[in-house]
Amino acid sequence: MQRTLKPTLSALALCLGAASTLHAAELQMPPTMQPDKHGWRHLTATSGSYGIVNGPSAIATRSYVPAGETLLVGPTVRARPGEKVKIRYVNALRYSVSQGDAYMSDTVPHGFDVINLHAHGLHVSPRGHSDNVLVNLLPQDTPSAGMEACKHSTHHDVDHPHLCVKGTFDYEYKIPRNHPAGTYWYHPHKHGAVSLHLGSGMAGAFIIEDDKHGIDSLPAVKAAKAAGGEKVLVLQEITYAATSSSTADPAYAVNCLSSYGPGNPPLCVYPGGSTPAANTGNINAKLAVNGQYDATITMAPGEAQLWRVVNATVGNVQPMCLVPVGQQAAAAPTLYALAADGVPIQQPAASLAAGALPFVVGAPVPILTPGTPAASTGVVNNELLFLAAGQRLDLMVQAPTQPGQYALLQPDPANPPAIGGLCQPATQPIPETQLVLYVNVVQPSGGATVNTAVPTQAELNTLRVPKMLAGARDVPAGPTQGVVYGFTSSTYASGIGGASVINGRPFNAQRVQRKLKLDQMDLWGVQSAADTHMFHIHINPFQIVKRGTVDYAFPVWRDTALINCAPTAEQNGSNCTFPGGLTNTSSSGSISNNYGEVLQFLSRAVDFTGPMVMHCHNVGHEDNGMMELVELVK
Repeated sequence: MQRTLKPTLSALALCLGAASTLHAAELQMPPTMQPDKHGWRHLTATSGSYGIVNGPSAIATRSYVPAGETLLVGPTVRARPGEKVKIRYVNALRYSVSQGDAYMSDTVPHGFDVINLHAHGLHVSPRGHSDNVLVNLLPQDTPSAGMEACKHSTHHDVDHPHLCVKGTFDYEYKIPRNHPAGTYWYHPHKHGAVSLHLGSGMAGAFIIEDDKHGIDSLPAVKAAKAAGGEKVLVLQEITYAATSSSTADPAYAVNCLSSYGPGNPPLCVYPGGSTPAANTGNINAKLAVNGQYDATITMAPGEAQLWRVVNATVGNVQPMCLVPVGQQAAAAPTLYALAADGVPIQQPAASLAAGALPFVVGAPVPILTPGTPAASTGVVNNELLFLAAGQRLDLMVQAPTQPGQYALLQPDPANPPAIGGLCQPATQPIPETQLVLYVNVVQPSGGATVNTAVPTQAELNTLRVPKMLAGARDVPAGPTQGVVYGFTSSTYASGIGGASVINGRPFNAQRVQRKLKLDQMDLWGVQSAADTHMFHIHINPFQIVKRGTVDYAFPVWRDTALINCAPTAEQNGSNCTFPGGLTNTSSSGSISNNYGEVLQFLSRAVDFTGPMVMHCHNVGHEDNGMMELVELVK
């Protein structure tokens, strides 16, 4: 049975004021994390009161907001292949003997003021001061007793001991010279607190730029950037709730209850039996972009911009479709897919017409008949359209030639529609809970120069990507790695009534649950027993080849993948957190079988050994145990 950590989101979400359909503020870009004279970038975790543009002016939460900045979003890191990125990471949060600050747990939310740093998607070492998620960075003011509690919180007989440090930890990411260039991201990865940290806005874009072998080398992309047409969009779900019953002066906070819910038995009970401050209002489910609600991106007719989109939400799936607002008849902006999860999208040259443009992301394709070209192309479209938590897209967005207004909408949090109901034209007024972003296409003033060029697919095919796996001689005949995401009763978690599990077992920090051998080709089969999930594995990307019974028209590189819910377990799909069964539908669009689709992909671990993790990137599931400790071995 599904175990939901987060409170059910009500249709009566917090009313944050009506959005303007014509005069919403222009989207602001996150600040850039610049290195100092010694090459160190500085990132500090702190707590305070922060606002969301066009939303609440004061939310008590943790953040990465640099001094002098106001946007509740992490600063952007920009680097190049071959560079060593050095980040001095400071924990300036306040130590308190609260839930988990003095102990660790595999299935209970804990450690909210303990952090580390994960460079999501980067192919770098998982050891030492690199992408090591076994680091526990405690606050600067942690007393010696707190440090000792951290050091003794796991058994000494462990495969890979967790490291406990205080105040500051220096991360050094040695980016390989052949690393694909595209959009990645960073966020804390302290098991037991990831949902709370992402719900606090503690995430930022990590962009690898390569002007010789990456999308940055393409003339159209260069022109867009030169004209100010590069946009970084960090999608966020700030999970705050009211902590005061005063309607005249409400107080908002991101805390254990707003991130995980009260639970039954209670999830948010601190040592000694105390509980956190109660929430009196519904949990926010409205998405922000770069710490802003209802912002606008202004484009000129025919303009082509580069959008770097990061889904940094707790567990949302966001359809990346821009829909006309009101009664407009004009076509919406065109979304050309340049890269997925940081890797350029390449198609077989033999299938391309002369001058073919990149793959266009369109409305969802709910009917996929196995063995047909339309299904193979449609499943790729759905793969790129539905941006799951943890995923990224590099898009060239081209405005129509006529002025108009368009919107990016999130599915109704309280009542997700069927797949065919997504990406429909927006009615007026747009529900406040569903508006994410406006795009206004207007004639530029003053003769401003804009880019109208779009790269060709042939140009994308020349860019640097990992070595092709599909079609290799050593592809296994059947799956060699299997994953089933699901939930269990109190068998493994008697204190909280259940846990989130992989293959029937929750995360165990003491023992490696899976080993992957370097240079060995693996075919994975990943499936859901209940609900919607997002498969994510650290360090090495993988190449998706099949969903359910439908082959992809061409492989797509990912480091995070959407795993659709199982129809039977979800009462014919009605309890899915996102419409599921994309390859399991009949001609009427209803669920047509009694099993969950299996996602198949190829992977080959290369270059690095050491411990890392695989988990669901609906991070509330991860905090509740849906994670494995994985070791890369020679």
